[in-house]
Order: sequence, then C-alpha cells, then structure tokens
Amino acid sequence: MKVFIGSSIVVILLCIGIWLMLSPSFKKIGDTAKRIKEKLGGDEDGNGK
Repeated sequence: MKVFIGSSIVVILLCIGIWLMLSPSFKKIGDTAKRIKEKLGGDEDGNGK
C-alpha cells in the first residue's frame, strides 16, 4: 500500500512538472495563432471594402 501511494505521488509530481514545462509553449502557440488570425481578419476586411 505504501508503495502504491508513493508511486502515485511521484506520477502526479511528474505530470505537474510536464504541464508546467509545456504551458509556456502553449501560450506562445496561442499568441502566434492570435496574430495570424488578426492578420487574416484584417486582410478579409480590407478585401471586403
């Protein structure tokens, strides 16, 4: 039982560490996607007028 609890804690800590390492990457990807969307939106508005 102690081994199971210890293993669970280690797995949870690893998952949290991986999530913290990846979260800045997802923020960068989101910012890039937002900029691309704004550029495409600006082009479409310009062509529509």
